[in-house]
Amino acid sequence: MDITVNNNIILKPIDKENATLLFPLFRADLKEISQWFPFDEGYQLAYDLSYVEEKQPPYDETFVIYYQGESCGRIGLYDYTGDKKEIYLYYWVASPYRRKHIALDSVSAVIEYLKTIGIESVLFDVKRENTSSISLISHLPNAGIINDDPDMLLYRCSIQ
Repeated sequence: MDITVNNNIILKPIDKENATLLFPLFRADLKEISQWFPFDEGYQLAYDLSYVEEKQPPYDETFVIYYQGESCGRIGLYDYTGDKKEIYLYYWVASPYRRKHIALDSVSAVIEYLKTIGIESVLFDVKRENTSSISLISHLPNAGIINDDPDMLLYRCSIQ
């Protein structure tokens, strides 16, 4: 199911075609991305293609972000806890597409979608040095720190 964010942004479930189209942008940003996510230089497109086959929507899903018709990032869900109705959310927007409100608008749209499937809160696991993500989360209503470790911050955003 596609999610229309606004006139410029559409989120499409990841598939083999859009994963392949997005991968060169991901590789170009991999050094930076690996600061925040557990990816190393050996990360290959085959891993994304394998995920496409194994994902289990709606609670294990990744969307490719399209900005003005061009793939430019990802937003994903993982580690759903059915008893607490919580899910983790991550996002990445390729460096040439930043500073256009793509990430905030996409995250907000996914949060609205999550309400429709019964999720009550979204979790963000953020490294303390990731000031861009911390800034984005601070713009979400009902978001607050629930765990403050020396290296990581865990935010919860209540959405129901």
